[in-house]
Amino acid sequence: MIQKEMLEYQNIDKELNRIEKDLRKNEFYIKRKQYKSLYQSCEDNVAKSEAKTSDLRAQLAQTRQSMDKVNAVLEEYFKEIKDVEGEDELNYMTKKLNDELDALNALERDIKRIAREGEEILKALDDINAKMPKITALYNKCGEEFNKVTEAQKPHIAELRAQQSELKKSIDPSVFEIYKKISDGQIHPVFVPLVNGCQCGGCRMEMPKAVVDAQLASKDYMRCEHCGRIIYKEQ
Repeated sequence: MIQKEMLEYQNIDKELNRIEKDLRKNEFYIKRKQYKSLYQSCEDNVAKSEAKTSDLRAQLAQTRQSMDKVNAVLEEYFKEIKDVEGEDELNYMTKKLNDELDALNALERDIKRIAREGEEILKALDDINAKMPKITALYNKCGEEFNKVTEAQKPHIAELRAQQSELKKSIDPSVFEIYKKISDGQIHPVFVPLVNGCQCGGCRMEMPKAVVDAQLASKDYMRCEHCGRIIYKEQ
């Protein structure tokens, strides 16, 4: 049979895991995670807004350069149109002039769009900057309250750890190594009793009785072929 000390060690681990799960269910722990997520979302939105602002600045600079070119062309056309002779040449120059004016109007619309999007970004940033101090304060408050809860548990946890340290001195190192290897793989409990002669006390799955009897005949424990736990035969 698995050592009594090993089973006691496992029971203490179960209690420590219960304490940890209860702490993670604590309202202040949950709220702190929520506020942290909100704050991160705000930071992400700020980063996106800054990237968008940089892009708008680049668009604005390019649009202004294009407007300068169009204005230069228009200025030349206005000069040339004074010297135009004949209706055909006048129509041609008028068309070219209108094309450039259309391009200028399109660029002006782009500038208005850029300005509008910039205002929307500034409004969003103002809203985020107004929220972040409140979120930070609530996050810190929940952190303080949760720390009080964890501090209250520390003496009990330390006592349980001390008991485990004492128990470990009497546990067969090879058995303890098996326990740590399986428990680190998030299988709990590791050591479970044999139930009804052929059932795992952990997953409750049945195994051929002949196989169980053969394995337990050579040593006092076996590995469950279904869940991987260590099954021992109670005496």
